Amino acid sequence: MFYVYVYKDPRPTKNQQVVYVGKGTGERAYQHWTQRVKHNKGFGAFLALLRREKLEPIIEIVKDQLEESEAFYEEMRLIEIYGRRDLGKGALFNLTDGGEGFSNVIRTDEWKQNLSTANSTPEKIAAYSEGQKRRWANPLFREQTVAAIRKALQDPEVIARREDGKAAFIHTEAFCQTMSKATTKLWQDPNYAQKVIEAQKEVQGTEEARANKSEASKETWSDTNVRDKRTDGIRQARNTKESKQKTSKQAKDQWADPAYAAKQTAYNKEIANREEVKAAKKTAAKALWADPVWRSKMLEARRKRIDTTPIN
Repeated sequence: MFYVYVYKDPRPTKNQQVVYVGKGTGERAYQHWTQRVKHNKGFGAFLALLRREKLEPIIEIVKDQLEESEAFYEEMRLIEIYGRRDLGKGALFNLTDGGEGFSNVIRTDEWKQNLSTANSTPEKIAAYSEGQKRRWANPLFREQTVAAIRKALQDPEVIARREDGKAAFIHTEAFCQTMSKATTKLWQDPNYAQKVIEAQKEVQGTEEARANKSEASKETWSDTNVRDKRTDGIRQARNTKESKQKTSKQAKDQWADPAYAAKQTAYNKEIANREEVKAAKKTAAKALWADPVWRSKMLEARRKRIDTTPIN
């Protein structure tokens, strides 16, 4: 069985920064320190510097009891996360992307793809899953792994790469469809829906939440591009036959409630009697009557109404 290990910088100002990732068996993880490093001048110089400063590197086994293919994969994954120094992507002294085990040569993308394909069989996936369960059942392994992940996620370079990847991924059609299906499935569960609704009411019902929402809304609507786009979207949505029918039904249902009808009627009268409303209506009426076409239509309608009105 194989394991994956890391070397960390022990100097106080370096905050135990990971500087090397490797894979091996037996005493391999410690041989870089106990023996001379021949094929990696940068890593060798770093270890020599520690010796001069009377320090020792922090050596950690981050995953053990692995099949060799699993160790290759984990080695490559960690190198990708921490980044290679020679490529300007991180602090690692590694000179390859990992996975070069058998003959110590850099493998091609084709080789990596073949390895990935071989590890994607149902048998390999099941074996890997079972191995992961055994490892995570070990409290020490779990604690070390979680600590390593948390530390890696605090690295500015790792954060930047994760954000870049996230930004590229969340705009794909596949991601949108996956999230839509997952969300729909969750909301079909009455217990989930009720819990979310109650939580939202509790959070959004505070004065602070209302103030933040109001401020954010004002800021968003102050952008003319956003305002025009939203206004156009609302107009189009409301002009559909389904939307009009829905709005009409909701209005009828509301006005069928005597309490609502009385309250709304009183409110409408109060608004209509406001001086500013009267002035606005008067101005609007003058503007309409100034339009010859509208004026002609209104006069014609009045004449017809007078002609058809019975004389008592």
